[in-house]
Amino acid sequence: MTIDNFWVVPKLFKNSDSRHRLIISVGFAALVSVVLPSWLHLPSRILCAWNLGAVCFLSLTWWIMVRATPEKMRRFARFEYQGHVAIFTSIVAAACASVLAIGFLLGDNKKNLSTVLLTLHVMLAVMTIVSSWLLVHTIFALLYAHNYYQVSNSNTEQIASGLDFPNDEEPDYWDFLYYSFVIGMTSQVSDVQTISRFMRRLTLLHGVLSFFFNTTILAMSINIIASLI
Repeated sequence: MTIDNFWVVPKLFKNSDSRHRLIISVGFAALVSVVLPSWLHLPSRILCAWNLGAVCFLSLTWWIMVRATPEKMRRFARFEYQGHVAIFTSIVAAACASVLAIGFLLGDNKKNLSTVLLTLHVMLAVMTIVSSWLLVHTIFALLYAHNYYQVSNSNTEQIASGLDFPNDEEPDYWDFLYYSFVIGMTSQVSDVQTISRFMRRLTLLHGVLSFFFNTTILAMSINIIASLI
């Protein structure tokens, strides 16, 4: 019996596709929303559940990503992310909506809030910004990896590729995280070249979304600072 049999993370978590991880995270968020104290306002309860669900999804996803080899990634690209477009679109939309919800959270009358509640609201706002930002760009990293390693020709088992990583013929998830987060921070590509039409379109979508997402984060940050004054 191997050490993995005694590991805290079950095999279901290690080998599950994005649908399973999403179901687990949503279930965890729902459980958290039930056990939260009743005195919390509805926006606070929603953002608490969202943040813990996002952390759960990110933890399960990063656990797989940091341990995956290019060989495993080839298998993931073939069967793991069935229905991935609809799932990832839903998660990205939820992340954007959660950031907008911060405005409602911080829109409460600050004069009627105690110091404890005001501090809680600000902490929730900051956590939501961070978790949503990490979630969006992690999802895009998965999308890039999935489309890179999917088989373009079943007869030759040739991968679709679409990105040219310098001095790296078999990029791993770290490479795709690097590419995704660079776009997320700068809304432009760096030293990695896009060499397929689909990847250029996906990168364009990612860059445009990142621009508006970062602009929203800046506006929310100003709102948070204003709430402290």
